[in-house]
Amino acid sequence: MKAPVQGTQSFSRTIHLLDLISQSKAPPSLAELKESSGLTRPTLYRLLASLETEGLIEQRSDQRYQLGVRLVSLARKALAENDIRRLAKEQLLRLRDETGETVHLAVPSRDELIYIDKIECEEVVRMASTIGTRVPMHSSGVGKAYLGAMVPAEAEDLIRQLDMAQITSFTNTDRTVLSTITQKVREDGYVFDNQENEEGVVCYGAAILDDTGKPAAAISVSIPLYRHTKPTEQYVKPLLTCIANISQRLGYRSY
Repeated sequence: MKAPVQGTQSFSRTIHLLDLISQSKAPPSLAELKESSGLTRPTLYRLLASLETEGLIEQRSDQRYQLGVRLVSLARKALAENDIRRLAKEQLLRLRDETGETVHLAVPSRDELIYIDKIECEEVVRMASTIGTRVPMHSSGVGKAYLGAMVPAEAEDLIRQLDMAQITSFTNTDRTVLSTITQKVREDGYVFDNQENEEGVVCYGAAILDDTGKPAAAISVSIPLYRHTKPTEQYVKPLLTCIANISQRLGYRSY
């Protein structure tokens, strides 16, 4: 048996703490971090001080914590070097132009997805989402598209682990229904999301496949409900062409 790598536990706790700060709806206080992390006060103080010294977090004037400028800089560099993001850019721009709506590119992170790129529409009313936003698997177009592209048994295992939280009044929280939706995604190649992640917004989602045929990322076309007036085909056809072109660039072959 290999000996544990020195410092692994401390590093894991530090990363977990960064996750807690980044995922909080509002910058958390020390008390809130202590409760959500389960760390002792001395350990929490030590990790926060270390993160602050490195510029990865900042303590605001109200004593709450937010991500630091250095972390934002590192994230931007990582995004700039992300192969999928680079390979997809031209196709995402074309998809935006053909549909006239906002396009998102998302990659998996545990049981969620993270937007790593967003191509804004040119309309006055735009989406409030930002790069770095985390979205649930069960309620988002990109999430359901990703689930539908997974190996069925693996998708079912993941569905059993999902939180299935009620995000909007339209959100499905039934795992059996979600399984049925993912099966339909496998048949159709795309999913239609009706305000499950954001009220007043619908979207079409589809997954990008890698050279092994497994999902590598997902794309959505997001549309304000009042502007959703075109025939479905005018959104779906460009979307499927987009993901096919990107998947091909990643080495996927349909034969």
